[in-house]
Amino acid sequence: MLDSLFRIRMGGSLSTLAGCLLGAGLLSACAVGPDYHAPKAPAVSAFTRQAEPVATAGTADIRPDWWTAYGSPRLDGLVQRALEHNPGIDAGLANLRQAQELVTAQRGLFFPQVQAGYSANRQNSGQVLASPLASNASLFTLNTAQLSVGFVPDVFGGNQRQVESLQAGADSQRLQLEALRVTLASNVATAVIQEQMLVEQIAVLEEALQLAQQQLAHTRGLKAQGYASGLDLAQQESAYAQTAAQLPPLRKQLEQTRNLLAVLCGEFPAADLGTVQQAPVRVPAALPQALPSQLVSRRPDVQAAAAQYHAAYAQIGVATANMLPQLSLTANLAYSGGGLGGLLSAGNKAWGLLGGVSAPLFSAGTLSARKRAAEAGAEAAQAQYQGVVLTAFQNVADTLVALQHDGQALAVARDAEAAAQNLLRLTRQQFDQGYVAQPQWLSTRQAWLQARLAHLAAQAVYLGDTVALHQALGGGWRDGTLVGSR
Repeated sequence: MLDSLFRIRMGGSLSTLAGCLLGAGLLSACAVGPDYHAPKAPAVSAFTRQAEPVATAGTADIRPDWWTAYGSPRLDGLVQRALEHNPGIDAGLANLRQAQELVTAQRGLFFPQVQAGYSANRQNSGQVLASPLASNASLFTLNTAQLSVGFVPDVFGGNQRQVESLQAGADSQRLQLEALRVTLASNVATAVIQEQMLVEQIAVLEEALQLAQQQLAHTRGLKAQGYASGLDLAQQESAYAQTAAQLPPLRKQLEQTRNLLAVLCGEFPAADLGTVQQAPVRVPAALPQALPSQLVSRRPDVQAAAAQYHAAYAQIGVATANMLPQLSLTANLAYSGGGLGGLLSAGNKAWGLLGGVSAPLFSAGTLSARKRAAEAGAEAAQAQYQGVVLTAFQNVADTLVALQHDGQALAVARDAEAAAQNLLRLTRQQFDQGYVAQPQWLSTRQAWLQARLAHLAAQAVYLGDTVALHQALGGGWRDGTLVGSR
């Protein structure tokens, strides 16, 4: 005998099920647990104990593509290349997609879950049961087609809090990605500035080495003629060796800097990223500024920490809901018959509706401990957020102090080079008129080159401080987007 069974596990009737779902939705309108409120901006009126430097007290805001203010096409191209090809950005994007899909998956629990299945069973019941089956046949086939619909109303908002927590986690991932992009752009800018300084310093040292070689040759000639002593020659040889010893470390640092740039751009170190252009990286015409109250909303890492605090805070509501009764609704609508023909007729219809409530009575302290653990986790996340805020303020304060003092050092180095250049000009005039000997002329040129080296180093440090200021103020991030983002 062929026996087929087609079952649909839904609410008893469509109207009954709709009423149950509507009532469950009304019960789910609120969520237990404390509601999250974003932390207020700290009541701080200044970043540093002293007055902020005049150079940073302008009205310039942070441009989304702040690196273009340095006037270097090479820098612009490398930052764009890094934002598009750095593996860390790809990993951040994948983590963000993962977090967003987890939110979507959790939201699905607000709706009924529907499953379909089919099974076929060939069975021999034995001669003893054949008569009770009213078929007088012990061998039969049972076909079952089933559609299941299940729904657990979110009466106390436990799932709502879980979605809230996951959404905050996704926001944190997005903000961490933006912080990574800001950091990546800053690292590329710093490396380009370092590369430019090293190229210029190497060129200056090569010129200084040529002068030292000329002085050494001149001294050797004087010694051969008896006009210079062995001590004079030894001093010139020592000066030449000291100048030559400065080149290998700079060349090594230059190659390592270019290796770093290649990796930041998602390339292998052997990749050719082009050479330094004639147009140097220049100091921006106007540096950005920010009020202390604006910093917490500008920096993506601070906002990411706030989102993590939100995610941990919502877990208190999840733990609270797990301590309360849970409502479940099940319904069956079945059509049973001996054959496929006429299976869905009214005579074969049967249905049932079942509602249940379960409440934890004794859990040996498990549920209450989980709630206390969630509360402790929220406290830890709040403390971590406060730590990130303090670090952000420290970054800005350190950068402002560095800009002030490194700016002074740059001005001194600039004046020193100008003075050395003026001395070089006057010495050149005296040398051309025969009033100054060649050794003094060469020494004056070397002194000017040393002043030039010091000026280049001070300029690179100051430029690095300006990059650090853009990063410390959250440069480049605006409403979750950054130029170059995908």
